[in-house]
Amino acid sequence: MSTAASGLDELHQLHIRLGECAEAIEKGPKAVDRQKRITKKKQAELESGRDQLKTLRMAADEKSLQLKVNESKIDELKVKLNSAVTNREFDIIKTQIEADTMANSVLEDEILESLEKVDVQQAAIAECKQGCEESTKRETTIAEEFAAAEPGLREEMAKLESMIAVAEEQFTGVILGDYQRLVKSKGADSMTSVSGGICDACYRRLLPQSIVELNSGKIVFCKACGRLLYPQLKSD
Repeated sequence: MSTAASGLDELHQLHIRLGECAEAIEKGPKAVDRQKRITKKKQAELESGRDQLKTLRMAADEKSLQLKVNESKIDELKVKLNSAVTNREFDIIKTQIEADTMANSVLEDEILESLEKVDVQQAAIAECKQGCEESTKRETTIAEEFAAAEPGLREEMAKLESMIAVAEEQFTGVILGDYQRLVKSKGADSMTSVSGGICDACYRRLLPQSIVELNSGKIVFCKACGRLLYPQLKSD
């Protein structure tokens, strides 16, 4: 059964545009969800960073408190040193003071290192916070852009579907069934042009009889890939 094929190239373009609209509508919510996941991840990183900062500050505070306790202990030892009765007692207290002073020196270095870590973590948190704000803003922008574009896309889809329905009136019987199955499974990829007797989709050369039928305006399907064929338009 053969049917005169007219405007198959235009029908193909309608299917391509319809597919693009459907893809855009499908991608919109996915893009929003993807950005939401990014924002959520950044927020989790921010909370983790804040927890780390809290831990670092507590460590620095504990060391500072220990330093104060040690300094008080040294002050007490100095009082005892001044009231030492024997040389042995004096030497013992003096040695303890020297040991505690050395320990405090090490503790002071540790406190300085802890405070430097706090500064670094604070800078990292500030950067992470900015990333969260930017991601949230991007999320809003994507959602707003899709909300603005969606009505137009759906309106265009409706027009395209109406135009496609009119163009499909040329198909009847078995050919209509074959065409519908192709479109359902492959969408716009169900059709392709032919250049120099070669299918532009699978690059297989058509049989001479198929080329004759195609040139005479009949409906022809590629025997290799199954696509609906139409002659490539000649450029001006």
